[in-house]
Amino acid sequence: MVLVVGVQDPAERLGFLLWHLSQAFNIRAEHALAPLDLTLAQNSALMVLSAHPGASGAELARRCAVTAPAMGRAVDGLVKRGLVERSPRPGSRRIIGLWITSSGVALAERAQELLESIETEILGGFSPAEREEVRRYMVRLVVGAGVYSLT
Repeated sequence: MVLVVGVQDPAERLGFLLWHLSQAFNIRAEHALAPLDLTLAQNSALMVLSAHPGASGAELARRCAVTAPAMGRAVDGLVKRGLVERSPRPGSRRIIGLWITSSGVALAERAQELLESIETEILGGFSPAEREEVRRYMVRLVVGAGVYSLT
């Protein structure tokens, strides 16, 4: 194998490894969510709205790390299925909030079970303490990247 001088082995680059991990998880997650007729963006929206009811579309897009137009399409599909409702936020006639319905909660719980099995499989070689440590590091990486807040 010949390496170009000054170019590191990709396996030594954090970004390269994160991208590959993300791609591997996303492919498996898309496959797991397909029977529920959910996209990754829709599933993320349901998860975030469970924790942050009343978020606006823009807030939801930021929290899910997708573009506003992509989140708009995802939310439109969820609204059509009765999984999410739009209504003005209390105290604001201008901002439209998004709320997960009871059907949305039930579907989000089913999706979570499917995705947890993928996470368990990916982290199979780690002890419970190591899994928690990986999760803490991942939170720090996401926050450190400065793209959005997890809170």
